[in-house]
Amino acid sequence: MRVLSPTDPAFNALVASSHQRFARLVAEAETKARPFYKKVLGHEASIEQVIDEILAAVEAEGDAAVARYGQIFDGAALDPAKLRVTEAEIEAGWNATDPTLRAAMVTAIEQVRAYQTRLLPKGFGEDLTESLGVRWSPLTRVGAYVPGGAQGSLPLFSSVIMNLVPAVVAGVPEPVLVTPPRPDGTLAPELLAAAKAVGIREIYKVGGIQAIAALAVGTATIKAVDLICGPGNIFVTLAKKRVFGRVNIDMLAGPSEVLVIADGAADPRFIAADLLSQAEHDTLAVAICLGVGAQADAIAAEVQRQLAALPAARRTTAEASIAHHGVLVRCGNLDEAIAISNRIAPEHLEVLVEDPKTVVPRLTNAGAIFVGPWSPEPIGDYVAGPSHTLPTGGTARRWSGIGVDTFMKRTSLINLSEQDFRRLAPAGLALARGEGLEAHARSIEVRLG
Repeated sequence: MRVLSPTDPAFNALVASSHQRFARLVAEAETKARPFYKKVLGHEASIEQVIDEILAAVEAEGDAAVARYGQIFDGAALDPAKLRVTEAEIEAGWNATDPTLRAAMVTAIEQVRAYQTRLLPKGFGEDLTESLGVRWSPLTRVGAYVPGGAQGSLPLFSSVIMNLVPAVVAGVPEPVLVTPPRPDGTLAPELLAAAKAVGIREIYKVGGIQAIAALAVGTATIKAVDLICGPGNIFVTLAKKRVFGRVNIDMLAGPSEVLVIADGAADPRFIAADLLSQAEHDTLAVAICLGVGAQADAIAAEVQRQLAALPAARRTTAEASIAHHGVLVRCGNLDEAIAISNRIAPEHLEVLVEDPKTVVPRLTNAGAIFVGPWSPEPIGDYVAGPSHTLPTGGTARRWSGIGVDTFMKRTSLINLSEQDFRRLAPAGLALARGEGLEAHARSIEVRLG
Protein backbone atom coordinates (compact mmCIF):
# COMPACT_ATOMS: atom_id res chain seq x y z
CA MET A 1 0.00 0.00 0.00
CA ARG A 2 1.51 3.29 -1.11
CA VAL A 3 2.03 6.05 1.42
CA LEU A 4 1.79 9.52 -0.14
CA SER A 5 1.75 13.12 0.94
CA PRO A 6 -0.67 15.63 -0.63
CA THR A 7 2.30 17.21 -2.46
CA ASP A 8 3.38 13.94 -4.10
CA PRO A 9 3.01 14.01 -7.94
CA ALA A 10 1.29 10.61 -7.81
CA PHE A 11 -1.42 12.22 -5.72
CA ASN A 12 -2.70 14.18 -8.73
CA ALA A 13 -4.05 11.03 -10.40
CA LEU A 14 -5.93 10.25 -7.21
CA VAL A 15 -7.87 13.50 -7.30
CA ALA A 16 -8.27 13.77 -11.07
CA SER A 17 -11.64 14.80 -12.48
CA SER A 18 -14.31 12.13 -12.80
CA HIS A 19 -14.01 12.42 -16.58
CA GLN A 20 -10.27 11.71 -16.45
CA ARG A 21 -10.77 8.76 -14.10
CA PHE A 22 -13.49 7.27 -16.30
CA ALA A 23 -11.41 7.76 -19.46
CA ARG A 24 -8.49 5.99 -17.80
CA LEU A 25 -10.74 3.09 -16.83
CA VAL A 26 -12.06 2.77 -20.39
CA ALA A 27 -8.55 2.91 -21.86
CA GLU A 28 -7.41 0.08 -19.57
CA ALA A 29 -10.44 -2.00 -20.55
CA GLU A 30 -9.87 -1.40 -24.27
CA THR A 31 -6.39 -2.94 -24.19
CA LYS A 32 -7.86 -6.19 -22.88
CA ALA A 33 -11.07 -6.10 -24.89
CA ARG A 34 -9.63 -5.90 -28.40
CA PRO A 35 -7.72 -9.22 -28.35
CA PHE A 36 -10.63 -10.85 -26.50
CA TYR A 37 -13.11 -9.76 -29.18
CA LYS A 38 -10.74 -10.98 -31.89
CA LYS A 39 -10.80 -14.39 -30.23
CA VAL A 40 -14.53 -14.78 -29.53
CA LEU A 41 -16.07 -12.67 -32.32
CA GLY A 42 -13.51 -13.30 -35.03
CA HIS A 43 -12.65 -9.65 -35.54
CA GLU A 44 -10.88 -6.95 -33.58
CA ALA A 45 -13.15 -4.18 -32.34
CA SER A 46 -13.43 -1.50 -29.70
CA ILE A 47 -15.90 -1.84 -26.85
CA GLU A 48 -18.03 0.88 -28.43
CA GLN A 49 -18.12 -0.95 -31.75
CA VAL A 50 -19.18 -4.20 -30.09
CA ILE A 51 -21.92 -2.39 -28.15
CA ASP A 52 -23.25 -0.98 -31.42
CA GLU A 53 -22.99 -4.42 -33.06
CA ILE A 54 -24.98 -6.08 -30.28
CA LEU A 55 -27.57 -3.30 -30.17
CA ALA A 56 -28.15 -3.62 -33.91
CA ALA A 57 -28.36 -7.42 -33.71
CA VAL A 58 -30.86 -7.36 -30.84
CA GLU A 59 -32.94 -4.75 -32.65
CA ALA A 60 -32.98 -6.88 -35.82
CA GLU A 61 -33.13 -10.42 -34.40
CA GLY A 62 -34.54 -10.04 -30.89
CA ASP A 63 -34.29 -13.00 -28.53
CA ALA A 64 -32.13 -15.02 -30.93
CA ALA A 65 -29.38 -12.39 -30.78
CA VAL A 66 -29.68 -12.11 -26.99
CA ALA A 67 -29.24 -15.87 -26.63
CA ARG A 68 -26.40 -16.01 -29.16
CA TYR A 69 -24.32 -13.35 -27.42
CA GLY A 70 -25.15 -14.93 -24.07
CA GLN A 71 -23.52 -18.13 -25.25
CA ILE A 72 -20.50 -16.26 -26.61
CA PHE A 73 -19.84 -14.21 -23.48
CA ASP A 74 -21.34 -16.24 -20.62
CA GLY A 75 -20.89 -19.74 -22.04
CA ALA A 76 -24.55 -20.62 -21.43
CA ALA A 77 -26.39 -22.27 -24.32
CA LEU A 78 -29.98 -21.17 -23.70
CA ASP A 79 -32.97 -21.61 -25.96
CA PRO A 80 -34.24 -18.09 -26.74
CA ALA A 81 -37.66 -19.19 -25.51
CA LYS A 82 -36.20 -20.07 -22.10
CA LEU A 83 -34.50 -16.81 -21.18
CA ARG A 84 -37.17 -16.07 -18.59
CA VAL A 85 -36.92 -17.78 -15.21
CA THR A 86 -39.99 -19.87 -14.38
CA GLU A 87 -42.02 -19.72 -11.17
CA ALA A 88 -40.86 -23.26 -10.43
CA GLU A 89 -37.21 -22.15 -10.66
CA ILE A 90 -37.86 -19.24 -8.31
CA GLU A 91 -39.51 -21.54 -5.76
CA ALA A 92 -36.71 -24.09 -6.08
CA GLY A 93 -34.15 -21.33 -5.48
CA TRP A 94 -35.98 -20.24 -2.34
CA ASN A 95 -36.19 -23.79 -1.01
CA ALA A 96 -32.51 -24.46 -1.77
CA THR A 97 -31.31 -21.39 0.14
CA ASP A 98 -30.22 -21.77 3.75
CA PRO A 99 -33.01 -20.59 6.09
CA THR A 100 -30.57 -18.46 8.07
CA LEU A 101 -29.59 -16.62 4.89
CA ARG A 102 -33.23 -16.23 3.92
CA ALA A 103 -33.95 -14.67 7.32
CA ALA A 104 -31.01 -12.28 6.85
CA MET A 105 -32.43 -11.27 3.46
CA VAL A 106 -35.79 -10.53 5.06
CA THR A 107 -34.09 -8.37 7.71
CA ALA A 108 -32.24 -6.42 5.01
CA ILE A 109 -35.43 -5.98 2.98
CA GLU A 110 -37.28 -4.65 6.03
CA GLN A 111 -34.50 -2.17 6.75
CA VAL A 112 -34.31 -0.94 3.15
CA ARG A 113 -38.10 -0.72 2.85
CA ALA A 114 -38.36 1.34 6.03
CA TYR A 115 -35.61 3.73 4.94
CA GLN A 116 -36.92 4.13 1.39
CA THR A 117 -40.47 4.73 2.64
CA ARG A 118 -39.17 7.74 4.54
CA LEU A 119 -37.67 9.03 1.27
CA LEU A 120 -40.97 9.00 -0.62
CA PRO A 121 -41.50 12.51 -2.03
CA LYS A 122 -44.79 14.22 -1.19
CA GLY A 123 -47.02 15.87 -3.75
CA PHE A 124 -49.35 18.80 -3.19
CA GLY A 125 -52.35 20.30 -4.94
CA GLU A 126 -53.24 16.95 -6.48
CA ASP A 127 -56.92 17.32 -5.53
CA LEU A 128 -57.06 20.56 -7.58
CA THR A 129 -57.86 22.67 -4.51
CA GLU A 130 -54.72 24.77 -5.06
CA SER A 131 -53.63 26.87 -8.01
CA LEU A 132 -50.32 25.00 -8.31
CA GLY A 133 -49.33 21.48 -7.44
CA VAL A 134 -47.09 18.54 -8.17
CA ARG A 135 -47.75 14.85 -8.57
CA TRP A 136 -45.12 12.15 -8.04
CA SER A 137 -45.82 8.88 -9.83
CA PRO A 138 -43.81 5.70 -10.40
CA LEU A 139 -42.23 4.72 -13.66
CA THR A 140 -44.09 1.85 -15.31
CA ARG A 141 -41.27 -0.54 -16.06
CA VAL A 142 -37.76 -0.70 -14.60
CA GLY A 143 -34.92 -3.11 -15.34
CA ALA A 144 -32.31 -3.85 -12.66
CA TYR A 145 -28.98 -5.36 -13.67
CA VAL A 146 -27.38 -7.57 -11.01
CA PRO A 147 -23.80 -8.80 -11.62
CA GLY A 148 -22.94 -12.45 -11.18
CA GLY A 149 -19.15 -12.45 -11.31
CA ALA A 150 -17.09 -14.55 -13.70
CA GLN A 151 -19.27 -17.49 -14.79
CA GLY A 152 -21.71 -16.78 -11.97
CA SER A 153 -19.06 -17.26 -9.28
CA LEU A 154 -20.13 -14.19 -7.25
CA PRO A 155 -23.91 -13.73 -7.48
CA LEU A 156 -24.51 -10.42 -5.72
CA PHE A 157 -27.95 -11.18 -4.33
CA SER A 158 -27.71 -8.15 -2.04
CA SER A 159 -27.91 -6.01 -5.18
CA VAL A 160 -31.35 -7.50 -5.89
CA ILE A 161 -32.47 -6.01 -2.58
CA MET A 162 -30.65 -2.70 -2.90
CA ASN A 163 -31.80 -1.99 -6.46
CA LEU A 164 -35.34 -3.33 -6.48
CA VAL A 165 -36.76 -2.67 -3.00
CA PRO A 166 -36.63 1.11 -3.70
CA ALA A 167 -38.44 0.47 -7.00
CA VAL A 168 -41.12 -1.59 -5.25
CA VAL A 169 -41.56 1.09 -2.56
CA ALA A 170 -41.91 3.69 -5.34
CA GLY A 171 -44.80 1.64 -6.72
CA VAL A 172 -43.23 0.49 -10.00
CA PRO A 173 -45.77 -2.04 -11.35
CA GLU A 174 -43.29 -3.92 -13.54
CA PRO A 175 -39.91 -4.39 -11.84
CA VAL A 176 -37.60 -6.61 -13.90
CA LEU A 177 -34.36 -8.37 -12.99
CA VAL A 178 -31.64 -9.39 -15.46
CA THR A 179 -28.51 -11.26 -14.41
CA PRO A 180 -25.93 -13.42 -16.20
CA PRO A 181 -26.48 -17.18 -15.98
CA ARG A 182 -23.89 -19.75 -14.99
CA PRO A 183 -22.44 -21.91 -17.81
CA ASP A 184 -25.11 -24.56 -17.20
CA GLY A 185 -27.83 -21.97 -17.79
CA THR A 186 -28.96 -21.73 -14.16
CA LEU A 187 -28.93 -18.90 -11.65
CA ALA A 188 -27.62 -19.11 -8.10
CA PRO A 189 -30.46 -20.16 -5.76
CA GLU A 190 -29.57 -17.33 -3.34
CA LEU A 191 -30.18 -14.77 -6.06
CA LEU A 192 -33.58 -16.27 -6.85
CA ALA A 193 -34.41 -16.39 -3.14
CA ALA A 194 -33.63 -12.69 -2.79
CA ALA A 195 -35.85 -11.91 -5.79
CA LYS A 196 -38.72 -13.91 -4.32
CA ALA A 197 -38.33 -12.19 -0.95
CA VAL A 198 -38.46 -8.76 -2.63
CA GLY A 199 -41.46 -9.81 -4.72
CA ILE A 200 -39.82 -9.90 -8.16
CA ARG A 201 -41.37 -12.39 -10.56
CA GLU A 202 -39.97 -11.26 -13.91
CA ILE A 203 -36.37 -12.47 -14.09
CA TYR A 204 -34.20 -13.13 -17.15
CA LYS A 205 -31.01 -15.16 -17.53
CA VAL A 206 -29.21 -12.49 -19.50
CA GLY A 207 -26.04 -10.58 -18.68
CA GLY A 208 -23.53 -8.19 -20.19
CA ILE A 209 -24.08 -5.83 -23.09
CA GLN A 210 -26.82 -8.05 -24.52
CA ALA A 211 -28.88 -7.60 -21.32
CA ILE A 212 -28.67 -3.81 -21.57
CA ALA A 213 -29.55 -3.98 -25.28
CA ALA A 214 -32.61 -6.15 -24.60
CA LEU A 215 -33.87 -3.84 -21.85
CA ALA A 216 -33.38 -0.76 -24.03
CA VAL A 217 -34.59 -2.10 -27.37
CA GLY A 218 -37.11 -4.71 -26.27
CA THR A 219 -37.64 -8.19 -27.72
CA ALA A 220 -40.56 -10.59 -28.01
CA THR A 221 -39.66 -11.96 -24.57
CA ILE A 222 -38.07 -8.98 -22.79
CA LYS A 223 -40.21 -5.86 -23.10
CA ALA A 224 -38.31 -2.55 -23.16
CA VAL A 225 -38.07 -0.64 -19.89
CA ASP A 226 -38.22 3.03 -18.91
CA LEU A 227 -35.07 2.98 -16.75
CA ILE A 228 -32.08 0.68 -16.30
CA CYS A 229 -30.39 0.61 -12.91
CA GLY A 230 -27.76 -1.41 -11.13
CA PRO A 231 -23.99 -1.85 -11.19
CA GLY A 232 -21.94 -3.84 -13.67
CA ASN A 233 -18.49 -4.07 -15.18
CA ILE A 234 -17.12 -1.45 -17.59
CA PHE A 235 -18.81 -3.15 -20.56
CA VAL A 236 -22.23 -2.95 -18.90
CA THR A 237 -21.54 0.65 -17.82
CA LEU A 238 -20.59 1.73 -21.35
CA ALA A 239 -23.65 -0.05 -22.74
CA LYS A 240 -25.84 1.90 -20.30
CA LYS A 241 -24.11 5.09 -21.42
CA ARG A 242 -24.82 4.20 -25.06
CA VAL A 243 -28.56 3.59 -24.58
CA PHE A 244 -29.13 6.65 -22.39
CA GLY A 245 -31.79 8.71 -24.14
CA ARG A 246 -33.58 5.69 -25.48
CA VAL A 247 -34.11 4.80 -21.83
CA ASN A 248 -33.13 6.53 -18.62
CA ILE A 249 -30.32 5.19 -16.43
CA ASP A 250 -29.42 5.58 -12.78
CA MET A 251 -25.72 6.45 -13.16
CA LEU A 252 -22.41 5.36 -14.70
CA ALA A 253 -20.88 3.20 -12.00
CA GLY A 254 -17.21 2.23 -11.91
CA PRO A 255 -15.14 0.08 -9.55
CA SER A 256 -16.05 0.21 -5.87
CA GLU A 257 -14.17 2.61 -3.62
CA VAL A 258 -13.86 3.57 0.02
CA LEU A 259 -12.17 6.56 1.61
CA VAL A 260 -11.51 6.63 5.35
CA ILE A 261 -10.76 9.84 7.25
CA ALA A 262 -9.06 8.78 10.46
CA ASP A 263 -7.37 10.58 13.32
CA GLY A 264 -5.40 9.23 16.27
CA ALA A 265 -8.59 8.06 18.00
CA ALA A 266 -9.34 5.48 15.28
CA ASP A 267 -8.51 1.79 15.67
CA PRO A 268 -6.06 0.68 12.92
CA ARG A 269 -7.70 -2.76 12.94
CA PHE A 270 -11.05 -1.26 11.97
CA ILE A 271 -9.48 0.92 9.28
CA ALA A 272 -7.56 -1.97 7.71
CA ALA A 273 -10.60 -4.25 7.75
CA ASP A 274 -12.75 -1.59 6.06
CA LEU A 275 -10.15 -0.86 3.39
CA LEU A 276 -9.89 -4.57 2.57
CA SER A 277 -13.66 -4.95 2.45
CA GLN A 278 -13.60 -2.84 -0.71
CA ALA A 279 -10.31 -4.17 -2.07
CA GLU A 280 -11.71 -7.71 -2.29
CA HIS A 281 -14.44 -6.57 -4.69
CA ASP A 282 -12.26 -6.04 -7.72
CA THR A 283 -8.61 -5.61 -8.71
CA LEU A 284 -9.64 -2.08 -9.79
CA ALA A 285 -11.31 -1.24 -6.47
CA VAL A 286 -9.95 1.83 -4.69
CA ALA A 287 -9.09 1.96 -0.97
CA ILE A 288 -7.84 5.26 0.46
CA CYS A 289 -7.07 6.35 4.00
CA LEU A 290 -6.53 10.00 4.84
CA GLY A 291 -4.62 9.74 8.10
CA VAL A 292 -4.29 12.63 10.51
CA GLY A 293 -1.63 11.92 13.10
CA ALA A 294 1.23 9.45 13.33
CA GLN A 295 -0.62 6.17 12.69
CA ALA A 296 -0.08 5.63 8.96
CA ASP A 297 2.60 3.00 9.62
CA ALA A 298 0.34 1.12 12.02
CA ILE A 299 -2.50 1.11 9.47
CA ALA A 300 -0.20 -0.11 6.68
CA ALA A 301 1.11 -2.92 8.87
CA GLU A 302 -2.42 -3.94 9.88
CA VAL A 303 -3.52 -4.02 6.22
CA GLN A 304 -0.72 -6.46 5.42
CA ARG A 305 -1.49 -8.62 8.47
CA GLN A 306 -5.20 -8.89 7.64
CA LEU A 307 -4.50 -9.34 3.94
CA ALA A 308 -2.40 -12.41 4.68
CA ALA A 309 -5.28 -13.90 6.67
CA LEU A 310 -7.87 -13.66 3.87
CA PRO A 311 -8.94 -16.82 1.99
CA ALA A 312 -6.75 -17.38 -1.09
CA ALA A 313 -9.35 -16.37 -3.70
CA ARG A 314 -10.22 -13.09 -2.00
CA ARG A 315 -6.58 -12.40 -1.07
CA THR A 316 -5.49 -12.52 -4.72
CA THR A 317 -8.01 -9.87 -5.70
CA ALA A 318 -7.43 -7.71 -2.62
CA GLU A 319 -3.64 -7.83 -3.00
CA ALA A 320 -3.85 -6.53 -6.56
CA SER A 321 -6.29 -3.81 -5.54
CA ILE A 322 -4.19 -2.68 -2.57
CA ALA A 323 -0.96 -2.78 -4.60
CA HIS A 324 -2.29 -0.63 -7.45
CA HIS A 325 -5.11 1.42 -5.92
CA GLY A 326 -4.52 1.36 -2.18
CA VAL A 327 -3.20 4.64 -0.78
CA LEU A 328 -2.42 6.08 2.63
CA VAL A 329 -2.20 9.87 2.59
CA ARG A 330 -0.50 11.61 5.50
CA CYS A 331 -2.55 14.74 6.21
CA GLY A 332 -1.35 17.56 8.42
CA ASN A 333 -4.78 18.16 9.97
CA LEU A 334 -8.49 17.44 9.55
CA ASP A 335 -9.01 20.54 7.41
CA GLU A 336 -6.63 19.13 4.82
CA ALA A 337 -8.28 15.69 4.96
CA ILE A 338 -11.74 17.21 4.48
CA ALA A 339 -10.57 19.27 1.48
CA ILE A 340 -8.99 16.20 -0.15
CA SER A 341 -12.07 14.08 0.47
CA ASN A 342 -14.32 16.67 -1.14
CA ARG A 343 -12.04 16.72 -4.20
CA ILE A 344 -12.04 12.92 -4.51
CA ALA A 345 -15.83 12.65 -3.92
CA PRO A 346 -15.74 8.97 -2.91
CA GLU A 347 -18.48 6.40 -3.25
CA HIS A 348 -18.17 5.34 0.40
CA LEU A 349 -16.76 7.76 2.99
CA GLU A 350 -15.98 6.61 6.52
CA VAL A 351 -15.42 9.19 9.24
CA LEU A 352 -13.40 7.64 12.07
CA VAL A 353 -12.47 10.70 14.11
CA GLU A 354 -12.84 11.74 17.73
CA ASP A 355 -15.46 14.41 17.05
CA PRO A 356 -17.40 13.60 13.84
CA LYS A 357 -19.98 16.34 14.48
CA THR A 358 -17.39 18.95 13.54
CA VAL A 359 -16.36 17.08 10.39
CA VAL A 360 -19.48 15.59 8.75
CA PRO A 361 -21.22 18.93 7.99
CA ARG A 362 -18.16 19.99 5.97
CA LEU A 363 -18.10 16.83 3.81
CA THR A 364 -20.00 17.89 0.70
CA ASN A 365 -19.19 15.19 -1.86
CA ALA A 366 -19.81 11.53 -1.09
CA GLY A 367 -22.19 8.78 -2.15
CA ALA A 368 -22.73 7.72 1.46
CA ILE A 369 -21.10 8.76 4.74
CA PHE A 370 -20.48 6.21 7.48
CA VAL A 371 -19.99 7.87 10.84
CA GLY A 372 -18.07 6.35 13.73
CA PRO A 373 -16.54 2.95 14.48
CA TRP A 374 -19.89 1.12 14.54
CA SER A 375 -21.01 2.13 11.05
CA PRO A 376 -18.62 0.16 8.81
CA GLU A 377 -19.23 0.29 5.08
CA PRO A 378 -20.18 -3.42 4.79
CA ILE A 379 -23.15 -2.84 7.12
CA GLY A 380 -24.29 -0.24 4.60
CA ASP A 381 -23.70 -2.72 1.78
CA TYR A 382 -26.10 -5.20 3.30
CA VAL A 383 -28.56 -4.15 5.97
CA ALA A 384 -28.44 -0.52 7.15
CA GLY A 385 -31.18 0.75 4.82
CA PRO A 386 -29.83 3.12 2.15
CA SER A 387 -29.13 1.51 -1.21
CA HIS A 388 -25.56 0.41 -1.82
CA THR A 389 -25.77 1.44 -5.49
CA LEU A 390 -23.83 4.70 -5.28
CA PRO A 391 -21.93 7.08 -7.58
CA THR A 392 -18.24 6.28 -8.08
CA GLY A 393 -15.15 7.84 -9.64
CA GLY A 394 -15.83 11.35 -8.40
CA THR A 395 -19.40 11.51 -9.76
CA ALA A 396 -20.73 11.97 -6.21
CA ARG A 397 -20.08 15.65 -6.95
CA ARG A 398 -23.24 15.64 -9.07
CA TRP A 399 -25.11 12.34 -8.68
CA SER A 400 -26.88 10.58 -5.84
CA GLY A 401 -27.20 6.91 -5.08
CA ILE A 402 -30.31 4.93 -5.92
CA GLY A 403 -33.33 5.95 -3.89
CA VAL A 404 -37.06 5.67 -4.20
CA ASP A 405 -37.10 8.91 -6.22
CA THR A 406 -34.87 7.27 -8.86
CA PHE A 407 -37.95 5.33 -9.91
CA MET A 408 -40.42 8.19 -9.86
CA LYS A 409 -41.26 11.12 -12.11
CA ARG A 410 -42.57 14.54 -11.13
CA THR A 411 -45.49 16.13 -12.97
CA SER A 412 -46.36 19.78 -12.42
CA LEU A 413 -50.00 20.78 -12.01
CA ILE A 414 -51.13 24.28 -13.07
CA ASN A 415 -54.71 24.92 -11.99
CA LEU A 416 -55.17 28.72 -12.06
CA SER A 417 -58.36 30.53 -11.27
CA GLU A 418 -59.38 33.47 -13.46
CA GLN A 419 -58.12 35.80 -10.73
CA ASP A 420 -54.74 34.03 -10.67
CA PHE A 421 -54.55 34.20 -14.46
CA ARG A 422 -55.32 37.90 -14.65
CA ARG A 423 -52.71 38.64 -11.97
CA LEU A 424 -49.98 36.84 -13.94
CA ALA A 425 -51.08 37.71 -17.51
CA PRO A 426 -49.32 41.10 -17.88
CA ALA A 427 -45.95 39.58 -17.01
CA GLY A 428 -46.63 36.63 -19.33
CA LEU A 429 -47.50 38.98 -22.19
CA ALA A 430 -44.35 41.02 -21.68
CA LEU A 431 -42.13 37.95 -21.59
CA ALA A 432 -43.75 36.39 -24.69
CA ARG A 433 -43.42 39.54 -26.78
CA GLY A 434 -39.93 40.12 -25.42
CA GLU A 435 -38.96 36.77 -26.94
CA GLY A 436 -40.78 37.55 -30.17
CA LEU A 437 -43.31 34.72 -29.76
CA GLU A 438 -46.50 36.45 -30.84
CA ALA A 439 -48.71 33.35 -30.80
CA HIS A 440 -47.74 32.80 -27.18
CA ALA A 441 -48.75 36.35 -26.40
CA ARG A 442 -52.06 36.01 -28.20
CA SER A 443 -52.89 32.81 -26.28
CA ILE A 444 -52.73 34.93 -23.14
CA GLU A 445 -54.31 38.02 -24.69
CA VAL A 446 -57.40 36.25 -26.04
CA ARG A 447 -58.37 35.35 -22.48
CA LEU A 448 -58.14 38.99 -21.41
CA GLY A 449 -60.95 39.94 -23.76
